[in-house]
Amino acid sequence: LQAKSPNDLTRATAFLHREYEQTWYWWEAVELARKLVLTGFVLLIPEERAFVRLVVATLICSCYAVALAVVRPYKRVEDNVVAVATSLVLLLLFLGTNWSTIFLGIKERYQGVDPADVLGFRSLNVIVDSMIGLVAVVLVFFSIGAVVAARRVAKVPTIRLVSTKQPPELNIVIGLTWHLFNSHIWSTGQDAVAVIKGELQQLLPGIKVFLDVDDLKDIGALEEYIQRSQVILFFLSRGYFRSKNCLREIRSSLEIDKPLVLVQEADPDKGGGTIQALRAECPEDLQPDIFDKDWPFTIWYRIDEFQLISLKIIAEALLLCSPNYLSQTSLPLCVPGEPESQSLAFSKTTLWASPANAGALE
Repeated sequence: LQAKSPNDLTRATAFLHREYEQTWYWWEAVELARKLVLTGFVLLIPEERAFVRLVVATLICSCYAVALAVVRPYKRVEDNVVAVATSLVLLLLFLGTNWSTIFLGIKERYQGVDPADVLGFRSLNVIVDSMIGLVAVVLVFFSIGAVVAARRVAKVPTIRLVSTKQPPELNIVIGLTWHLFNSHIWSTGQDAVAVIKGELQQLLPGIKVFLDVDDLKDIGALEEYIQRSQVILFFLSRGYFRSKNCLREIRSSLEIDKPLVLVQEADPDKGGGTIQALRAECPEDLQPDIFDKDWPFTIWYRIDEFQLISLKIIAEALLLCSPNYLSQTSLPLCVPGEPESQSLAFSKTTLWASPANAGALE
């Protein structure tokens, strides 16, 4: 779990840890221990010391509520808010029970003493009504907080699964270091792959992307870097297939059957070219394994909306190669606020068809 490399055991026990952050995957054990203490171990305290039971339970609830608020072990913000709210409600109920016990004890043992002078409550009903009111206020307050937090998180531009609207589980095979390796030529691809890495890190928090300017320590170890990467991205631009080091990366990727993602530069001024021209630069013995196989493919444009589509294709390709999604053939993704998620309406529409664009008029 710490290495984000699931195996049969972690998959079988996923119901125990999948709702928690990676660091706090064991929190379910703490939750079960709390429940066991409150419903079982406190009964080991003799019945004649029932008030001590209440004090112990109150202390446990207090510590647990503080721990939840500080640690926030759940992945979803709304789950953390609800967990703190329920802990506070339980704490208030125990406090109400404590006050009720003290109220009754004063009334029974000290004749002529008004409990209101000690607790400030003239009757037991007032204590009960006050606790019910406090519980209601806490539930309303935290319910509003959970809704607001959920709406705010839903607007954060990160990649989500279309099926659940939740971020995907980003895992890596045991022994590997990077989710994605960016293979490119400096002269025509450096700026684009730097953007790809930066954008992916924002869209998929926790992703590890190899980029030479950040991670290359030894040019002689390119094959080792390829070996330690889960998916290899070939950024196809002018001169890519003429680079000696790029060819090393390509051949190493193909020799060990690494999954590939092909990204084509579109701008001729940035080293772009047609796929036919780029294929012509590629050594003939490599062409079938690169261009004739059904690798995920996208064209890189310098327009934000089009870049987002390319980034989603890249993200889907690397997620499908991660242990959690190996059994799936597709993984529809979405990003809050993207054009595809917005309803478009036009009061008046004018369509232009260029005579140079064959078939556009039809």
